[in-house]
Amino acid sequence: MWNSIEAAIDSLFVGPVWPASVLVLLVVGYLILSLLGAVDLDGHSWAIEGDGWESLGAGTLRWFHLGQIPIILWLGCFAVFQWSIAYGLWHYSEFERYQPTLIESAILAGRNAIIAALATKLVTGPFVPYLAAAPTYNEDTIIGERCTVCSGEATPSFGQAKYNTGSAPLLLNIRTDGPTLTKGSVAIIVSYDTERRLYTVTPEDPTSIRYLSETQP
Repeated sequence: MWNSIEAAIDSLFVGPVWPASVLVLLVVGYLILSLLGAVDLDGHSWAIEGDGWESLGAGTLRWFHLGQIPIILWLGCFAVFQWSIAYGLWHYSEFERYQPTLIESAILAGRNAIIAALATKLVTGPFVPYLAAAPTYNEDTIIGERCTVCSGEATPSFGQAKYNTGSAPLLLNIRTDGPTLTKGSVAIIVSYDTERRLYTVTPEDPTSIRYLSETQP
């Protein structure tokens, strides 16, 4: 009996199968802890944002529906697909052609992960309209909220800012009510011009911003 158990364990933790088996165990462990009340299962999703190359990565993650549906649901589907692909390919085909070395296992595991991610995207796609949180903001509701300048600077004639929605940030075209704001400055949205589709913002800390503006050449 022990020989059978040992053989089964070996089949689960060999070559490219073992990373998939570990991920399944982690997801199952998380679900068990959530049922026992030790962790929170209600977390909605990751907040995905970034600039430059980071924005390209964030866009890729959103394309796979990460940040749009509960992360535990996405990981659960991904883990099942990855394990099924890894186990099936290795034990029915690849073990005869490859050695379970670290490098070869890592390459095969990476390929399996890509296939599993694509399969997860296809399966979770129909659920996105039902599971993704509906926006709770519009031009009126974000008046009085904070935003962060993301352009090089924001002036009365030019500027862009990001408004944190809890998921993908909302990019706003802004104009300041006087001072120049540097990139990263936090501002308060005070009004919205419906014709020009521009938001007017004011510094969250007028004293410090006025000091920065006065010391600029």
